[in-house]
Amino acid sequence: MYIKLWQNTHFAKIDYYETVQEAINKLISIGDSLVVIRRDGTLYNLLSQMDIEFLKTYEPNRKLIEILDPTDSFLFDDDLVEDALVIMLENRVKVLPVVDSELFPVGTFGFFELLKAFKTISAMDEAGTRAIIKIKDEPGELNKVLAVFAREKINVLSLMTAKISENKRMVSLKLGIKDINKISEILEDQEIEYDGIYEEDKGN
Repeated sequence: MYIKLWQNTHFAKIDYYETVQEAINKLISIGDSLVVIRRDGTLYNLLSQMDIEFLKTYEPNRKLIEILDPTDSFLFDDDLVEDALVIMLENRVKVLPVVDSELFPVGTFGFFELLKAFKTISAMDEAGTRAIIKIKDEPGELNKVLAVFAREKINVLSLMTAKISENKRMVSLKLGIKDINKISEILEDQEIEYDGIYEEDKGN
């Protein structure tokens, strides 16, 4: 899924020739991150609320360009949510600037946007039933499970997997039906191992 579906497009900017004090004032005023831009409007860096103390260690009239280096931690608007998560973890940052193909800022993407993306990707905002099943970690095993629900004409709203042992994989399936008994009957009839089945309303 592309981050442009969830990026925050309401963000404040500051020119890199403005002063440290001006940056501090803006950060305090907006209570959010601040995208630092070059004179041509392209991305230079990003300041977060956590940078206020860092900025206070400099003379208030110093220019931002004098104390900040160009950042290489940013996202393109057609990057994937997975890309954002990797960059956040690798760089230990909570928010990243988002740019277009010409490096002009178009938004920001942080943990809040990441959570919104996960909520949609996992179908938490859709009513249905979630089944937690276990399958062999072998090619074709997951397809067998999906084929079962396809035959029953039950829509799969979301699918996530995680390796839990050398030869086992756990699968979380959000299904487009609110009927725990029917899902359990299907799984037991097909001898599909499962840990739990949970009915979910929108937003759960």
